[in-house]
Amino acid sequence: SGTEFPRIEQLTRELNLEDHVTLTGLLPPNSDELLDILATADVGVSPDPPSEMNDKSTMNKTLEYMAHGMPLVQFDLTEGRVSAGDAALYAEGASPEDLARKLLQLLDDADLRGAMGRIGRERIERLFAWERQEPELLAAYDHAFGESVRRERYAVE
Repeated sequence: SGTEFPRIEQLTRELNLEDHVTLTGLLPPNSDELLDILATADVGVSPDPPSEMNDKSTMNKTLEYMAHGMPLVQFDLTEGRVSAGDAALYAEGASPEDLARKLLQLLDDADLRGAMGRIGRERIERLFAWERQEPELLAAYDHAFGESVRRERYAVE
């Protein structure tokens, strides 16, 4: 999906890459198609270019790749680094050429892919799993709305 999707589809055809590139568009979270693709992929790509919004956004795909033990390449965005840490290689600036170089670097190095994939999976378990995030989220709700309001309204036990 996205504004460049039609152009990427056309470029994939022009370069005869249909047998090597899967372009699905937006898939529902946890759909069978998404999970099947993630299970067979070697590297995740988060091609979201630098922008004020992207710099502060947590990309779902980044966390999904890491949860599947997959290393990724992305542009060097503030929140991208917070999320992925050493599970990603970061392209300089907004250079698609450097993003491609980083992708090739990972594709050419199975040991690096494995190490970075393990780092990503460990980060998910240690930092981002629901068991770790739930107390922080509830504390934020308590701070914003007051603990008594949350308990009365949602009957949290």
